[in-house]
Amino acid sequence: MKVLKNPAVQYLLMFGLVTLGLFSVLATPWATKMFVQPFTQGLVHVCVILLAPFDGRVEAVGDILRFTDGRGAVRVLSGCNAVEVCALLVAAIITFPAKFKYCLIGAVAGVVALQAVNLLRIISLLYLSRGSAEVFEFFHHYVWDAMIGLEGLLVFLLWARWQGRRADADKARAEADKA
Repeated sequence: MKVLKNPAVQYLLMFGLVTLGLFSVLATPWATKMFVQPFTQGLVHVCVILLAPFDGRVEAVGDILRFTDGRGAVRVLSGCNAVEVCALLVAAIITFPAKFKYCLIGAVAGVVALQAVNLLRIISLLYLSRGSAEVFEFFHHYVWDAMIGLEGLLVFLLWARWQGRRADADKARAEADKA
């Protein structure tokens, strides 16, 4: 099978297998109970910490971020915590043909970047929940979903470009050392 020797095909197959594995693990009840729910509740609590200096009317109750006056709230569900996008990004990075050390650095930095934007998403949706339901739904289902997905892709592309430049620099350094 000549096609399986193609590095791009090998990468895509490995990416698919790792993605399937990560999503299979995330779909288990124990992963939901031991990781996804606590992580999601942690995101909600971080939002309260970030907002506290500016707006003391916000509180966290489990996976719900709400205003204490009862005029606006968001519940952060499994699909809204960016865990799936993070899993895709991690799979794309760790299966990339690069030194594992750089893959780990890229995966951690990418997840941090995705979650930073996700915190902004959750906070903005909380404030949008105080207004028009149509505007809230539009931002929730279309704008922010697209932004998080595009950010994951952008982070991967930037990381892959960095890998290419780093590999070229390593190659040039090795050639200079030979001379």
